Amino acid sequence: MAASSNLSHVLLCAGTVGEWAATSSAQWRERLSLVARAARSGDADWATIVPSAPGTVEQSDRIRELLVAECGGVRYAERVVVLGDDGVTVIVDCCADGRQRIVEATLRTAGGEPASRRASDGVNEERLSAAICAPAPDEPDLVVVLGSPTKMPVSLVWELAYAEIVFFDAAWHELDAEHLEMAIDDFARRDRRFGGVDS
Repeated sequence: MAASSNLSHVLLCAGTVGEWAATSSAQWRERLSLVARAARSGDADWATIVPSAPGTVEQSDRIRELLVAECGGVRYAERVVVLGDDGVTVIVDCCADGRQRIVEATLRTAGGEPASRRASDGVNEERLSAAICAPAPDEPDLVVVLGSPTKMPVSLVWELAYAEIVFFDAAWHELDAEHLEMAIDDFARRDRRFGGVDS
């Protein structure tokens, strides 16, 4: 595997909330371990998993309960955090609507402050980014999307601003280490310009 440069946070967008709800605890443990090992192979300390399409509130609740009760997860607001292999922290976020994540982060960031305070120093890009990505300390460097490259999942809004994106036309149940290793190798070969262009 190629050495990665500056990879600290990998985001995987894969499967629907319905598919996640049909995933057994053993399969979840296997996927969490796979994601953590792949992230560590690229020197990342954080990995986030988000669904590509929504499901029901009941399905999201069942997923969170399963991850806490049977996979060693801990609740962090509406997310579940699992300490994965080799010290990689894996965040599982059942919210499949990126706009809703931004709204919730804005509300947490504003913290009920008066409108004049919110406008001056309560909500800004830095604080909003921190709230959206929490508990990870920074935005993802690499976003891996399982699905067609012709359709961007609505769960990804904020996270795409400065991240490199890699697509694999594969389903949630087909996720394997090779997908993530290829994505990390691809990331390591890229010249990141963070939206800049060559002159």
